[in-house]
Amino acid sequence: AGVLAPDAGDVRLAGDVVEFSNPREALDVGIAMIFQELNLIGNLTVAENIFLGREPLNRLGLIDTQEMNRKAADLLKQLDLSVAPTTPLGNLRVGQQQVVEIAKAISHDVRLLIMDEPTSAITEHEIEVLFGIIDKLKRKGVAIAYITHKLDELPRIGDDAVVMRD
Repeated sequence: AGVLAPDAGDVRLAGDVVEFSNPREALDVGIAMIFQELNLIGNLTVAENIFLGREPLNRLGLIDTQEMNRKAADLLKQLDLSVAPTTPLGNLRVGQQQVVEIAKAISHDVRLLIMDEPTSAITEHEIEVLFGIIDKLKRKGVAIAYITHKLDELPRIGDDAVVMRD
């Protein structure tokens, strides 16, 4: 996802060799990653976190806060997270922040979504919502690499599994 450069071999996306200097380049071709450690800013709003660095602009070139909040509200509704997009992220529980991280990832036109232990800090209800989103993304043709220690989750969402050790 552009965080680390490979030390050998090729990274291929849809058969084409791709190279990334940073995560933004990976996002530009449709690769998003949800890290186990949240990558959010507590003193920004939920919407500001989702669209950080790619805020919608109005005709004057200023941030269109109303449009950003509307888009964020749509994403939050899809993820069944009932918080206002104007809520400061720091006011949310860790599980809710994880759902915001998921909203941030799916707000891109992703072709490949890498999830590193996305259920480690969310509630059972949030897990069910996440699995529903995974199902919808799979039906849209999004490839998902799901990293977990909870092997009981895999039959519910996975088509194939690879077990790695050490």
